[in-house]
Parts: sequence; structure tokens; C-alpha cells
Amino acid sequence: MTTFWIVLALVAAAWLVARLVVTLRHDGLGSAQPPTSHADWSSDLPSHPYRSA
Repeated sequence: MTTFWIVLALVAAAWLVARLVVTLRHDGLGSAQPPTSHADWSSDLPSHPYRSA
């Protein structure tokens, strides 16, 4: 009977690992395009913002 529980635990562990792999592969992480960034603000900023006249 102990062998049955060990085999059952191994099957359950393998199923959980397989579900984890499927979930991680289908979560979209890494496959979606990143959001577009804002335009470069450096052209509108003063060259020395903290320097007094």
C-alpha cells in the first residue's frame, strides 16, 4: 500500500510541475511588446537646470 501512495505522490508532483510549466509559458511574459516610451525630454530642458544666473 505504501508503494501506491508513493506512486500517487509522484504522479501528482509531475502533474503539478507540468501545470506550472504550462502556466509560465502562457502568461505572456516576454512575448508582449513593451509599451512605447515617451519622447526624449532632453531637448526641452535647460542644459544646467540648477545653475543660477
